[in-house]
Amino acid sequence: MRTLRFILAVSVSLAAFSALRAESTFGRQWMEHYYEQPRPDEVVHAVVSLDQSGYFAEGVAPDTAIGFFAVVFKQNPRSVDRWLRTARPIVSDRAQRVLVLAAWLAGDPAAPAQVRRMSAYNDRAEQEAIGRMIARGTPPAIKDWPVDSEGAMNLQWGAFLASGNERYVTNVLAALGSDQPGLANSARFALAQNAMSHPWVLEICREQLDRQPAAIRPALEAAVNEATAASAKRPGA
Repeated sequence: MRTLRFILAVSVSLAAFSALRAESTFGRQWMEHYYEQPRPDEVVHAVVSLDQSGYFAEGVAPDTAIGFFAVVFKQNPRSVDRWLRTARPIVSDRAQRVLVLAAWLAGDPAAPAQVRRMSAYNDRAEQEAIGRMIARGTPPAIKDWPVDSEGAMNLQWGAFLASGNERYVTNVLAALGSDQPGLANSARFALAQNAMSHPWVLEICREQLDRQPAAIRPALEAAVNEATAASAKRPGA
């Protein structure tokens, strides 16, 4: 009898662990494949999952998330206010900042006031910088931003994940010729990694090989070759 109880207890624990693990990875999988199968009705669920997994505290992740949610919000303007109100009491301040900035980039009319409120605890210089940023009005669409920093590049990747629009990938290609310290290498690495994960990115990069300036072709070709070699090693390839 004790053995049976032990087995049942272990089974319940394993099931609970599996459920927690599935929940912690849900948001990342949803976001990574959103453009292939958009499910905007799961925005809040995904944000909670991303937040609980620590995604919003990971290096470049906030910039990628801002780009991603800005496009999703732009695609679903009538749902933005409801999503923000629902998520506010159940996610961290860090996640809230990402969502509010995404809403501002998407042109949500309520977002500027929210950005100002969230910047109230910043120092004076940051508050003034944010004030000047908002005073310029709605920013241009992410697809029109110059990729002159890693942050701008990651916005493009996030926007791509939300839409699958090749314009965001070709914008990143421009960074391969950047003279900003480290940006060209970061762009090549990001292109290779995303091309490994997304056949559509690899196809775009291959199509662009003969269309890009000679100065960046070697770096683009290196990224394509790296992704192609990695794809060939996958089981079933």
